[in-house]
Amino acid sequence: MSLFFTCLLLVGATIVANIIYSIYPKIPLAFYQIIIGFLLSWLPEFTHFNLEPELFFLIVIAPLMFNDGQQTDFRSLRHNFHNVLSLAVILVVLTILIGGGFIHWIWNALPLSLAFALVAIVAPTDAVAVSSITSNVEVPEPIMQNLESESLFNDASGLVALNLALSAFVTGKFSLLGSIGTFLTTFVGGVIVGVLLGLCLVSIQIVFQRHLFDATAITVPFNVLTPFVVYLVAEELNLSGILAAVAAGVVFGIYQRQLRLTSSSNQVVLTSTWEILSNMLNGFVFVLLGVSLPRNLLALADYSNLHFSSLLLLASLIYCLMIGLRLIWIRFKLVKLPLIDVSDRRSSWIVALSGIHGTITLAMAFSLPIMRHGKLIPFRTDLIFMAEIIILLSLIVPTIVLPYLLPGKTNPFSLNEFNDQLVKMVNYAIQELKENDAQNPLVLSRVITILNSQKLDNERTDPKVLRHLLEKTESLELAAINQLVQTDDVDVKLAWHYNRKQLVQMQRIISNPLAKLQLWFKLLKLRWRIYRVKRKKPQLKWSNSQQEKLLRDKTELRKLENVGFQTVMQYLQEVQTADNIPEVNLLRHYYAYRHQRFGKAENDEDQERELIILAFQYEYEFVQKELKKRQLTTELVTALNEKISTDQFVYMTADNA
Repeated sequence: MSLFFTCLLLVGATIVANIIYSIYPKIPLAFYQIIIGFLLSWLPEFTHFNLEPELFFLIVIAPLMFNDGQQTDFRSLRHNFHNVLSLAVILVVLTILIGGGFIHWIWNALPLSLAFALVAIVAPTDAVAVSSITSNVEVPEPIMQNLESESLFNDASGLVALNLALSAFVTGKFSLLGSIGTFLTTFVGGVIVGVLLGLCLVSIQIVFQRHLFDATAITVPFNVLTPFVVYLVAEELNLSGILAAVAAGVVFGIYQRQLRLTSSSNQVVLTSTWEILSNMLNGFVFVLLGVSLPRNLLALADYSNLHFSSLLLLASLIYCLMIGLRLIWIRFKLVKLPLIDVSDRRSSWIVALSGIHGTITLAMAFSLPIMRHGKLIPFRTDLIFMAEIIILLSLIVPTIVLPYLLPGKTNPFSLNEFNDQLVKMVNYAIQELKENDAQNPLVLSRVITILNSQKLDNERTDPKVLRHLLEKTESLELAAINQLVQTDDVDVKLAWHYNRKQLVQMQRIISNPLAKLQLWFKLLKLRWRIYRVKRKKPQLKWSNSQQEKLLRDKTELRKLENVGFQTVMQYLQEVQTADNIPEVNLLRHYYAYRHQRFGKAENDEDQERELIILAFQYEYEFVQKELKKRQLTTELVTALNEKISTDQFVYMTADNA
């Protein structure tokens, strides 16, 4: 129970960091997570907190690497394989040899094998950490692709090298040929096992999806469990479980199109599950980094300040050495980055500084055993502390320097470009409906009106202004309906059901929890007001059959709707200014669409629903056609698809009101 509560606190800290980042995103998310972890570390539950390294790799690292493999573009990986081999294997091995010798030369008390172990820990890079640090700058796509591919495989290089260094320390023997053989066997063997298991498991998942009508409850857990199974099998064979998980993830990515042959709900759940899981696990690791820092500082407190300062200086020197080696590697064209001029010093520095360390480095530092085969590992706390300092330096330095080397992020398309394509998209859908699916001219006319509303200026709306206007229009509508009740123009109970329906609908389009709570209180207040009116007018009591008859009375409902609609439209016309046009237009569209839905025949509603769904399909079709013609950028395609998806959701939500 204690472990469960501790993990619950770590997850909660990750959530809090995400909340703070969403409010103030100028500081990278990783720093929020580290700071909150640091604060969390002073709780009594973390005084002797220790996570088993094997469990950490299985539960945290394996799924993260599997998901990274799934997200990898195999064509890009194949095209850049020589760069991956150069950065993830050759450079890592060279860095370990040079860095280990440098550390042992400065710190003679540290055995050479443990010096190699320290550099093996800090050699792997983390593409997720790069994305977090560079969220506000524009990293060239070729550089980002190579960094992502590098991070997939240099993790395994560092892990294998770490195990070889620890074995050398325990046995006191080091064989170059034997180490190379072990390295290649573990590395290549892990890839082969991952590919074979990936092919087998992806075939099983495809069978599930093709032969089961709704396989969400099967395929999603199956997919999530895959990295654990692959990792355990590879480790049982004394191969690299991390590389096996990466390779299996790449296989799943290759077969992604076959895996999409399932219901859309299945894909939405699967994608959302991995996004949430990946974000939580990455945050979990950086929170752990913050938690472990005070404990290591206290452990070092027994030493003199000079020793502490020496460790800090040595960690800084190691970081500078690794940056220097990456810089030389690029400047001498030992890695070729497409579309990037390697003679350009700026590009070289960008690639060198983007070698950020994060999840794997911290996990490997935690995995350092206290004893190995009965032999005590000396300087363990020192090594972990230096690894943590190098992680922090690799996060802080690029955060400060990269904004001077890279341009700030800009929108890949303008609002005018988006609106222009939006108009073309809607016109295409309308034309297709007229030519292929025209049925009832009246219904088609209403559908065209709805589709044309998509062409409204897509300026950003201010949530606060929109919420204020929405609260005001809702209050005015309730007051107008209540006035009809007071003057006996409509039945009190029918008015109650109408108002309740509109308030419930309002809750669906409001995302603010406090605003939702306020609406519930208004519902209760409205119910109490109607109860008081009924007590004053006992003649309004009726049987259930009479109530049902009144609820079906379209004339009364139309009267209520007309009064509310006219009141709201008059208010919106009075309050419209140059500053609130987007918000007022959005509310006008909402109330106009709701007003239009009253008084229609049931079969007309069914036909309208079918045409609207077809129209959305035509809009998706337009976007895909333009993408194939290379008329649209990927970012603009994504924005248009999001617009279609949002409008579809709004329509279906209002349709069920």
